[in-house]
Amino acid sequence: MNYSSRFFLYAPFALLLLIGAACGVYWWHAAGQLERRLDAMQTHEAMPGVTVRYGSRTVGGFPFNLDVVFGDFRVSIETGHGPFVWRAEKFALHALTYGADKTIFEAAGKQSFTWKDSDGEQHVLPFDAGALHASAIRNAGRLSRFDLDLIGFGSPALTAARIQFHIRHASDGKSLDVFASGDGVHLSPRLRGAFGDELKLVALQGSISQASAFDELRAGRTDWRSAVETWRNRPGRLHVEPVEFNWLNGPDMIGKGAMSLDGGHRLEGIIDFKITGMPGWLARHPPMAPDGFAAGLRDRALKAGSDEGGRMGAVFGIMDSVMYMGDDPIGTAEPLY
Repeated sequence: MNYSSRFFLYAPFALLLLIGAACGVYWWHAAGQLERRLDAMQTHEAMPGVTVRYGSRTVGGFPFNLDVVFGDFRVSIETGHGPFVWRAEKFALHALTYGADKTIFEAAGKQSFTWKDSDGEQHVLPFDAGALHASAIRNAGRLSRFDLDLIGFGSPALTAARIQFHIRHASDGKSLDVFASGDGVHLSPRLRGAFGDELKLVALQGSISQASAFDELRAGRTDWRSAVETWRNRPGRLHVEPVEFNWLNGPDMIGKGAMSLDGGHRLEGIIDFKITGMPGWLARHPPMAPDGFAAGLRDRALKAGSDEGGRMGAVFGIMDSVMYMGDDPIGTAEPLY
């Protein structure tokens, strides 16, 4: 065998070994950088107003993935009333060392939310999930899309077959597209309303204008309250089309409109609802005297009635902290932050 023959025989193997060595070196470099960031999070904020803590961690995934598994994982977000804390018994993140800047998250085991209300009283909501998956995509150093899918949510407050939340930076660069939904929602007796305790579907789809107000937040350089305050002052608006409430034994509601925030950080705006099934619900519950939103719908149905298809219109509005159904006040709105 001459020299040229040996070269063509061994060169492909040498090239594979070289590529493998390069991938290994790059993985160790990327894993080392990630571990240093994780170490820093134990003593510093992950971003303004957000702290991440954990009891244990392991890093794996060699040679192409970065897989981190945490034990006793906690995320704390500062609010005007104190920290809002999510705690998960087990949490994992997965990312590639090449290609798109995308991270996939998973949580399992016992989880909980802890927060304080405006009176300083602390609340704890423990919950379980059959599966919790999320993903985040970054573009040019900023979060461009976040998706959350939770299957089999169970808690003392409510249960749901599925909960979804999606938000992305729109292609026009001027707005954020948002979608949230809950399927098969069952409310606890404390949250049960006039329309019952089961929702087949609750969903919201819309867009948030003035997306640039959140650029620093998406880059992790400011806290959420500063970003929302910037958005409020632009002013920004949440355009909703549609928002849906489909009760198992009550009316179906679908609405569209827009909401913003007033100087007191309360919602203000108008949602125009089209509602079906209200006459049937009234016929099944003649002695009931609901209050709030349900009372407003009852009064609206008694005044205006429904069309031939059993559908009626109802305008829900918030102005100067007062909630209205048509022209009738039905309650007050509280500050969101």
